[in-house]
Amino acid sequence: MAALLGPKKLLVQHVAYLYNAVLLPQLEFRLQTTLFSEKTIESIIKPIFSVLQKKAGLAATTPLALLFLKLPFSIQNAFYWFLSFHIASWQKIFTHPDFRNFALYAISYLQGYLGAESYPTTISLEP
Repeated sequence: MAALLGPKKLLVQHVAYLYNAVLLPQLEFRLQTTLFSEKTIESIIKPIFSVLQKKAGLAATTPLALLFLKLPFSIQNAFYWFLSFHIASWQKIFTHPDFRNFALYAISYLQGYLGAESYPTTISLEP
């Protein structure tokens, strides 16, 4: 996407919109079953950020945190976007009545793996 948009005459707002409305949902679909580290996701989206920096006339050394500010770009942070997506999907699984036994098993397994002291019956699965 970055190679395609780089030479085009687009405003930075157009590139930001394409990032938020096209690239993030496409990556979200592909990353449904996996949770990558923040560095991995950053390496995936870094080329489009360099296009954004060029279109905005920012220096290459400009911190990426500046692009995440609400004004003027309204760029979503991809890692936190995907993290919230995964948390929401796990919350759906753990609160669904058909998966309650699976949820209790998963919690007890994690407690045993992590050496947690609380029991599955003391953990509320309500949202």
